[in-house]
Amino acid sequence: MPLMRLLPLLRWLRGYRRTDAVADLLAGTITAVLLVPQAMAYAVVAGLPPQVGLYASVLPSLAYALFGSSPYVGVGPVAVNALMVVSALSAVGHGDPASNVVHAQQLAAISAVTLLTLGALRGGAFMNFLSRPVLDGFTSGAALLIVLTQLPALLGVPAGTGHLLHEVLRALAQHAAEANGATATIGALSLALLLLGGKPLRRVLARLPLPPLAADVLGRLTPLVVIVLATLAVALGHLTAAGVAVVGLIPPGLPAPSLGFLGAGGWLELLVPGVLIALISYVSSVSIAQGLASRRRERIDTDQELLALGAANAAAAVGGALPVAASFSRSALNFSTGARTPLAGAVTALLVGAVTLTMTGLFQSLPKAALAALIVVAVAPLVDFGGFRRTLAYSRGDGLGFAATFGGVLFLGVERGLLLGALLALAVYVWRSGRPHMAILGRVPGTQHFRNVLRYPVETWPTLLLVRVDESIYFANASRVEQFILDALAARPEVTDLVLVGSGINHIDSTGLSMLQTLLPALREAGVRTHLAEFKGPVLDRLQRCGLQELLASGRVFLSTHEAVTALTQGASTTEETVT
Repeated sequence: MPLMRLLPLLRWLRGYRRTDAVADLLAGTITAVLLVPQAMAYAVVAGLPPQVGLYASVLPSLAYALFGSSPYVGVGPVAVNALMVVSALSAVGHGDPASNVVHAQQLAAISAVTLLTLGALRGGAFMNFLSRPVLDGFTSGAALLIVLTQLPALLGVPAGTGHLLHEVLRALAQHAAEANGATATIGALSLALLLLGGKPLRRVLARLPLPPLAADVLGRLTPLVVIVLATLAVALGHLTAAGVAVVGLIPPGLPAPSLGFLGAGGWLELLVPGVLIALISYVSSVSIAQGLASRRRERIDTDQELLALGAANAAAAVGGALPVAASFSRSALNFSTGARTPLAGAVTALLVGAVTLTMTGLFQSLPKAALAALIVVAVAPLVDFGGFRRTLAYSRGDGLGFAATFGGVLFLGVERGLLLGALLALAVYVWRSGRPHMAILGRVPGTQHFRNVLRYPVETWPTLLLVRVDESIYFANASRVEQFILDALAARPEVTDLVLVGSGINHIDSTGLSMLQTLLPALREAGVRTHLAEFKGPVLDRLQRCGLQELLASGRVFLSTHEAVTALTQGASTTEETVT
């Protein structure tokens, strides 16, 4: 692989200008302000010490800046990954913070190997096996679980050990009477300020005589303001004595890169969760990157993103952190603040690193209720019930996939829920394609257009039958295609010529070929010649290699349906068919 392709920064550095540096410095600084509290919050969601979230924001961001193709993507800890990590840790860990960190590093390493392997194989296209309804159902279910798991921290009650919906609700019901008033007050006020200070504040600021960028940035600083106010309230009011839980002392500094996690146990138990985290991270990250790039008519390299995310997760593993992915909120902030190159991410990483080295003591009195409020406000919009209604209205099968994944995540766990949705989506696809739409065609009078006789008033011919199959012919539907043709011929005993219109056929597998090799000679013996029209080149090439001429015998291959009808109906009378 050429070095220029492997390291995209070599391309954009050649034309890097001072104005780009100013824009990247501004975007990276503003994003770092948002990232610091978010990173700690998502580490807490993952069942890890808050400083691990800061570690996950330094080396991984630098690695992405080195290999990534998007100037906007902000890499670091994200909510969905955090929930998958805590689910995996609950299955293999023993509640010990040190062992949990090691297992999180192992998950990051498994994700890195998965992504780098697929990147080396240029396997970006193969990652689309997760349908959008399944991914949306998974995200909505995970977001709802995250919100519910933050309620104990918001109310100041003991948290349960389970991570399924019924386990979380049961723990809340058992400990509701133990709610701490001071904690609940901080949580409620933090929620209120975050809700009022998000989009509502940005709309108010937009009406003021401020530059649009300044109004947007000021509105996005609300999380930092809430964290500062909550920390001051606890410190000045000595609320820890009233039972308010705080983050506590965070050790300053960054851990030295280490491969010590390689010798730890638990690799087999973490293998499936690690691979699933890699898949979800890639799909969501590429969706974010492509969505932002399309707004400026740019493009990203999906295969390069595999390598970049793999490198970021490898950096997380050796840097003592959890698996990372692209964050929508931080990437959108990078975009809106004018990031020009991936150097903006490097600026963010360096600033977070500086905070981790020198300022962690400021977070000692940070209440966990404020972090929980930050998490709730950040992930609640991901619960997309409106999307479910739209999906269900468009396709019941896709709606079923959304609902099954959503319910599976809530009641079975994140990995099982995702696997359930993916398998169900595959089953729905096979069921649909196994019952393909097929139509008998006729010609729209006075035109060269051919349409379904059940939908349009068309011309037909007593001795000619046109059949269009709107699906590839393969093992799941070959017998149905054969039966449809036989039934149509049985209903029209005068037919002497059958034209298979292949405009909707992209592939014919061995089972489909076997069906044709049996059907066409049988039709020839029954006095029906078979012809092909509008078959695509690659499909015809495969049929030619398998003896198409002998298979068709006296039949012909036509470029278009009109050409076939013209050649086969010279002097024949037509019949008008009307839609009933």
